[in-house]
Amino acid sequence: MEKEILQIQLALFFQSDFTGNFEELSLKLKKKLGESKVTQQLPLPIDAPSDIPRLILGYENFNLNISKNRLDLFCKNIDLFKDIVNKIYGVLEEFSLSIGRIGFVKTFFIKGDIESLKKLLIRTTGERDFREITIRVNERKIIEGYECNNIENLSNGFVIKKGADGREDRNDGTIVVRDINTLAEKIKENRFDWEEAKKLIDKFDVESNLFILYSNNNSIKS
Repeated sequence: MEKEILQIQLALFFQSDFTGNFEELSLKLKKKLGESKVTQQLPLPIDAPSDIPRLILGYENFNLNISKNRLDLFCKNIDLFKDIVNKIYGVLEEFSLSIGRIGFVKTFFIKGDIESLKKLLIRTTGERDFREITIRVNERKIIEGYECNNIENLSNGFVIKKGADGREDRNDGTIVVRDINTLAEKIKENRFDWEEAKKLIDKFDVESNLFILYSNNNSIKS
């Protein structure tokens, strides 16, 4: 079973909304990360929901979305990802932004057909001809002493790739989303400095490679 990582996402949730200057935050981040290819600062009314991005920074290999209550990093290379997080944390500390919740999402693509997902349902549904399947499970798990949501979302899907001749080919398969996060209700209790966050992110990275349902299907084990 070959797994391709499509995207890695880290969500850092602030214990209190950021009320500072987003332009200043943008300059500080770019000083650490380099000049972005795209910078968007979105003018929103004061009463707009806190989770709507106010600042978007686009780089060649990663992107940042910053809202009043969270920062989201999107990347594909795990080594680059961890280096970026280290730099980001230093900037957030300059602005006295305390992290009370961490979410880690890794999206995989596994080439194949819908039959692999059908086999997960066969005990309860029998031999039915499903054309689309989405399965989502969440189990509570203690990781590094923190109670976490351990989520797996399975769906049939496809990716488009360019071949050596420049033509685009469609590859059908299964999209596996592993979403691991500390509990929302504990955001005021938990406080993650960089060393604690780094340990947790490392554990989340390892845990995300361990599938819950998909790997239990003997016909598609690696």
